[in-house]
Amino acid sequence: MEVASCLVAQYGEQQAWDLVLQTWKLMGLSKLCARVQKEAALESGITEKYSKESGEMPCHTRSWKNEDIQQKFTQLLQRSRPRGYDFPLWMRKHGGTDDHKHLIGVGELFGPGHGTQGKPLTVILHGVAGIGKSTLARQVRRAWEEGRLYRDSFQHVFYFNCRELAQSRTLSLAELISKDWAGPAVPIGKILSQQKNLLFILDNLDEPKWDLKQHSSEFCLHWSQQQQVHTLLGSLLKKILFPGASLLITARITALGKLIPSLKQPRWVEVLGFSESARRDYFYTYFTDESQAIKAFSSVESNPALLTMCVMPLVSWLVCTCLKQQIDKGQELSLTCQTITALCLHYFFHILQVQSLGTKLWDFCSLAAKGTRQGKTLFFPEDLKKHGLDEDITSTLLKMAVLQEDPTSLSYSFMHLCFQEFFAAMSYALGDELISIKSMKDLVGQYEMVSVFGEPSTCFLFGLFSEQGMREMESIFKCQLSWKKRDNLLKLAKKQVNRTQQNLQPSCWDLLHSFYEIQNESFLTEVMSSVPEMRICVQTDMELLVFTFCIKFSQLLKRLKLNEGGLHGEAQRPSHVILFSLGPFTDAWWQIFFSIFSVDGSLQELDLSGNFLSYSAVQTLCEALKSPHCHLKTLRSP
Repeated sequence: MEVASCLVAQYGEQQAWDLVLQTWKLMGLSKLCARVQKEAALESGITEKYSKESGEMPCHTRSWKNEDIQQKFTQLLQRSRPRGYDFPLWMRKHGGTDDHKHLIGVGELFGPGHGTQGKPLTVILHGVAGIGKSTLARQVRRAWEEGRLYRDSFQHVFYFNCRELAQSRTLSLAELISKDWAGPAVPIGKILSQQKNLLFILDNLDEPKWDLKQHSSEFCLHWSQQQQVHTLLGSLLKKILFPGASLLITARITALGKLIPSLKQPRWVEVLGFSESARRDYFYTYFTDESQAIKAFSSVESNPALLTMCVMPLVSWLVCTCLKQQIDKGQELSLTCQTITALCLHYFFHILQVQSLGTKLWDFCSLAAKGTRQGKTLFFPEDLKKHGLDEDITSTLLKMAVLQEDPTSLSYSFMHLCFQEFFAAMSYALGDELISIKSMKDLVGQYEMVSVFGEPSTCFLFGLFSEQGMREMESIFKCQLSWKKRDNLLKLAKKQVNRTQQNLQPSCWDLLHSFYEIQNESFLTEVMSSVPEMRICVQTDMELLVFTFCIKFSQLLKRLKLNEGGLHGEAQRPSHVILFSLGPFTDAWWQIFFSIFSVDGSLQELDLSGNFLSYSAVQTLCEALKSPHCHLKTLRSP
């Protein structure tokens, strides 16, 4: 897997395959070459057949339904424990942990573990918002139906969206299974006799506000027993019910705290999103016209921050959709967004023209905020009417693909949960919430976390209170935003940093992401002034972007060392930051990293020894060293 990752990072997916096939032919492995080509042709045929049968629209209405794209390109990282849990001093000061990690494929989720013999009964797909967890879960189910995945492992695969299950008060396991059974009658007896051949997919288990930490007396002990839904699911998680069945669970990384006590020896798999080469492949798959794909991707390549954010499938889709409209209108391709908040503002108000809702836009934002506070993602017609949203407004939102309709429950939901959280953040910024630090703490209290700054609503809120965000908001809503609310938010952020003993912990990616969204130089210079020595692991280009953007404002950072492929346990020195990565440092990686010299900083020593720089990376380094903001005294080269 490491060799494959390096090849793909260096050459791109298709060229890497070409190189591998040529090498195998020279080695006389003709049967292996034939097998790969046969499987590739089969997969291509299935994808083409599905596309024809589904008759999906080629523009934004296609959205997340083209799930083959994301399943094909998404990276999965198996690890021995979820990041940031059980070891609050993760990768700091006293060396590493026993968190072993390696990349795996979708077909290996339930296979033998790395270095172990047993196969897991519970797999947790976790990751940040918008990284493609739910899409991957649905793809697993569909690939099984089409005979492409786990056919030898599972006789039955059941998929449940927990946001929909939360609408039911009580259920028995038999009723739960019947919700996802296509036949006329559920052969419950036959299913019961095949527990080891069952897979239950519990998507968005973290979304509803239910308590899964029941006492043993509350568990459901029989498949026919009616129970509250969260009790039924808790019984499955604890292996009280169907102990031999397998579970595939999706949850945001920030919500794992409430799930961990309920799980029995799970396998942790973090969804990392698109690799560098996969982003390019995604564009070439989205745009059926190759010339359009070339133009679109070239325009994004000129914006390194935007290209980096495309590690998230949601962002890749938003970017492609925005560029597609520019192409269709014959406009010059230009997308200058530097943050996800700026991209969402552009999409909703320059592409979809949501401001055409007029004053009803305020009501719509209020609906999103109330749903976010209550952990509610499905809205019924009466919910919309309570917020002054009539059928015409609802119809407009459906046509814009901001909302989607669930025909089975006669309810509506946002096209993506992040969209709901974006409009909720707008409501907070406008004044419905966040009147004081106290109300922000109430928001923090919703999430069982030390920090709420990684939650999308809060990240969006920071982005909306950036200079660009405030200008856009005031133009859209024709009002003045409160600087007091903005200052209160920043005060709370500073308190959060101080609460960590004047130490910006390396595990606080959520905090750094919020800081990145606001793009406020004076605030970052002040808050990053307490950055101490640390060892920090970067897993994705997005994490690198966030880290380099924030750390370059530190006035205490004197020495920085890079280690490719892992941490090697060397002694630290004062004011010494060690940055290491799980994968190879690509040209794009170096381009992001050397942006650390784009502002005046205090960095005096940079140690690149032991790392490989290509000719292109060396050129990028030379340009960075010429910057008037570069004050290096010592450069240790590879």
